[in-house]
Amino acid sequence: MAQEFPPKHGLSQKNFSPVHVLVAAIMAAFAMPGGDVLAQEKTQIIVQTARPKQVFDGLGVGAIFYEGHITSLSARDKKERQEQLYDDMFKSVPTRYLQLMIRETHEPQNDNNDPLTPAFDVKNFEYCRHTIDIAKAALKRQPDIQLYATLYTPPPWMKTNNEASAGGEARATIKPGMELELAEYAWAFLAHMQKNDVPIKYLSISNEPDWPHTQPGYCLTPEKHAALFKTAGEYLDKMAKKFPEVPRPKLVGPNTLSAPGAAKDYVPLILKNAGKYLDVVGAHDYDPRGDRWGALRKLADKRPVWVTEWCPRTKDSSPGMINSATEYGNAMHEAFVGGANVFMAYDWVYPPRDTGEALIHVKWGEEYTLTKPYHLFRQWASPLKPGMRVVEAGVTGKGADGAKPTAFLSADGRTLVVHIVNMTGKDAPITLKLTGKFATVPAVERTRTSATEDVAALPELKVVAGSFTDTLPARSMVTYRHEIAGK
Repeated sequence: MAQEFPPKHGLSQKNFSPVHVLVAAIMAAFAMPGGDVLAQEKTQIIVQTARPKQVFDGLGVGAIFYEGHITSLSARDKKERQEQLYDDMFKSVPTRYLQLMIRETHEPQNDNNDPLTPAFDVKNFEYCRHTIDIAKAALKRQPDIQLYATLYTPPPWMKTNNEASAGGEARATIKPGMELELAEYAWAFLAHMQKNDVPIKYLSISNEPDWPHTQPGYCLTPEKHAALFKTAGEYLDKMAKKFPEVPRPKLVGPNTLSAPGAAKDYVPLILKNAGKYLDVVGAHDYDPRGDRWGALRKLADKRPVWVTEWCPRTKDSSPGMINSATEYGNAMHEAFVGGANVFMAYDWVYPPRDTGEALIHVKWGEEYTLTKPYHLFRQWASPLKPGMRVVEAGVTGKGADGAKPTAFLSADGRTLVVHIVNMTGKDAPITLKLTGKFATVPAVERTRTSATEDVAALPELKVVAGSFTDTLPARSMVTYRHEIAGK
């Protein structure tokens, strides 16, 4: 059975949305019972298709900590159910990225004193057996999926506390002189995965180095992180020449818990000291202050910006965890409206629990359950394709604070997808206004996830003069898909 770790913890989560968009009032009357016309009761949303923003590169999910749970059905000879789980993970949900965990166990003691001449014992990579099975299942169903590995902690002998834990407030870090050994350790995982036909395309050298937690990890100041990032980049360059059969991964950093902290402290130092090695600007989203993704977008310049992890962590007794599901929707809304190119949910699988960290709950070796967060995430992913662009979606009216619209326009300009999350506990009437070519579409497709529905296809709505009305159930997400006819 896979070892159980405590659930994720971080800074307190808030329903905060740094949305700065052009809004326009849409004068549409809402007839209430008794004949009263109260347009102000309705939330008005206008989608500005002529105002494209950043490119959407895709969604991702991790296989972190509970890899053994993911493969446990096969371990109990439930082969058919195991394949069904893989289908639900990688066939039904079109994600582009799978994040994998590099554990601290494949070098229990130093292999030798030359980091450029690795001599690792294959038996120490036994933990990767689950990871490799999961990655192969993903590639079988989505050949274009890209694997992203994250080093949570180097082995204890490289660390100041001689433990896997990050040490809490003591902030365990790497010992002086271990920088190349750490780079070699990460490279050894890349080489092992390559030998097993699951090449890694992206790599983070640390996980939440800014957070003094007690889970597997290690802490790095912005200065120490930038120096280590440079060392790792230089090392990977050398190893790519010496071992060309192992693909050189693109580096993602700083992968901090705090996106505002990344923008303020970590990314500027990486750019100053190791900018040539920074391929992707990525951070977690557990510190929801200010225009964090806009700030990282400016620093990134032409580099992609990734939300490398997010999940809700509060107890949730709502039906199927619909509250956690809409929190996922809000987090994706904030990320893409803010300027991110990629959003990664924290984890595919956890054991059954009363918090929303994972999309699927697996009772080891017995059965699995698809949660409301899974269904909402699937609904978000299904109509989107890499290469679409985020476009402005403004919202006004009485329910503006609770309605979270995010709009995506296809590369050919013919398909528009609008996700609207209702974060409130009440039904929310809306009017949605389409602009440009989409003002002439006759109808829109609808899909909904709510407390009683899972990615339910609903009857089309007629569009009149570019506008239509609908009601979003309490704590739900409705997706509208608009298609321009013709070539």
